[in-house]
Amino acid sequence: MESRFLAERLRKLKEELKNLKLEAYLCLHPANIQYFTGSPQAGELALGLLVTLDNPPTLFIPEMGAYQAQLQAKIKLETEVFKVGDEALKKLRNTLKGFKVLGFDDASQARISKLKVKGLSLKPHPEIPEKLRVVKDESELEALRKAARILRKGFDAVFQVLKPGVREREVAAAAEYALRVGGSDFYAFPTLVASGSRSAHPHGSPTARRIREGDVVVVDLGAKFSGYCVDATRTFMVGRVKPAVSKAYRAVLEAYRAAVGGVKPGMRGFEADMLARKTIQTWGFGEFFTHGLGHGVGLEVHEAPRLSPGSRDLLRAGSTFTLEPGIYLPGRFGVRVENTVLLTENGIKVLTGWSGKEFISFN
Repeated sequence: MESRFLAERLRKLKEELKNLKLEAYLCLHPANIQYFTGSPQAGELALGLLVTLDNPPTLFIPEMGAYQAQLQAKIKLETEVFKVGDEALKKLRNTLKGFKVLGFDDASQARISKLKVKGLSLKPHPEIPEKLRVVKDESELEALRKAARILRKGFDAVFQVLKPGVREREVAAAAEYALRVGGSDFYAFPTLVASGSRSAHPHGSPTARRIREGDVVVVDLGAKFSGYCVDATRTFMVGRVKPAVSKAYRAVLEAYRAAVGGVKPGMRGFEADMLARKTIQTWGFGEFFTHGLGHGVGLEVHEAPRLSPGSRDLLRAGSTFTLEPGIYLPGRFGVRVENTVLLTENGIKVLTGWSGKEFISFN
């Protein structure tokens, strides 16, 4: 039976097509293909999804993935099954010959050039699915909540293994094992573990470095359920740390709480960012907050809306994004607090809160 959520997504897409006077829309981006079909397999393997105003969508997919994609799909689909790439392009071009003006989402110029047919105008409109995907429906929120529950298991594992002498890679391995056993489809992104002076690297991949007494350890994990991602960071402190570390951590935690308490629907991305940035500036660390406050999270771990100094993105109730203020002192240490949150009409609801030590632990 057709999912009411998928039907509503397609209805909104077709409404956008009518407004833009487009006859059809071609999804080439994997996340958009999954969004409109409900099938992770289709998102992973399909060449494209053609949505017209009057007929069921047509999925162009290789033979190896067709059966599974049809089983997973939550809408009525037509399928064009192919064996090799050239055959796929030929099938797609033949289908496109019946149209005069067609929108598409995201593809390289080289790929689009292979789809051109005489009399067809191909118009890039990546903003259509991006806009629709910002506000999550209840089926998406349920997947995000499940991913969040799985993510907590990863941090529980970190808390159990983190101690002097353990390598960063061992911490990452323990977390990733817990995520997979806990039900994560995969990892939303490569796990980050950075200790000691390396914690000043915002994207510190785990190394063979052994964690030492007095280290700051920043651990950034991502879980994935039914294709939906969550993202969170915890800053651990192993043993007694220097007063400067405690001060920076308090500044980041206060900035995080300012964002949780202050971000509301109707704000622009830069306004949300400033809530945290002003707090960190007040503590004297302004120059060391080197990235934006957050980013949208859903089928992709980085999507709309953006919460950063230059972002004009409108924050809408029903959107999910990260709040992740951080301070990074090169060559010394770094701290970050991050959760994936849901914006409601009444403000922020944290999805990835942890039931253990909320952000910080002393071993």
